[in-house]
Amino acid sequence: MDRDKKIVEGILKHNEKAFELFIDVYGGLIKSIVKYHMSAFTEYQSDCINDILLSIWQNMKSYDESKNSLNNWVGAVCKYKCIDYKRKNYENFRFDELDENIPYDKDDFNNVLESEIQSILYCLEPKDRELFYKHYILGEKINEIAKKENKSPDYFFNRLSRGRKKLSQNLQRSDFYEK
Repeated sequence: MDRDKKIVEGILKHNEKAFELFIDVYGGLIKSIVKYHMSAFTEYQSDCINDILLSIWQNMKSYDESKNSLNNWVGAVCKYKCIDYKRKNYENFRFDELDENIPYDKDDFNNVLESEIQSILYCLEPKDRELFYKHYILGEKINEIAKKENKSPDYFFNRLSRGRKKLSQNLQRSDFYEK
């Protein structure tokens, strides 16, 4: 994937042409993931896409091609940004636009959101699911988790790395990215 390497190197150097190429190549993927996961939040979709693009621009250094393809990394960034947007914007959601199949109260909505998260993490072992949930959903720092569990932070970084790889492979096998 020479093209992906050039895109990543260009974005790391804050080259706007490389970012334009990135948008040309991955813009459709980003838009389809956001539309799928934010279908009930149409007024926030463009803001979410903009935040995803900004996040990728600012955090490309965290991408590691040895751990994941750029396509899967972008997909994961999109998915988690969508979850963040749903969580942040629930209070502003207009219930009068809902159809009867969408949960109306906050508890039901949180249950649906929790179910989505669990379905993503289902392929992981229970202790890895718990680690992912603590770190990525609850926002606990790895050093805090390591201290509580009386293990080294490297142990948990390795578990997260292996878990991300497993999630990536699972999402690749599914029709998650189908348009």
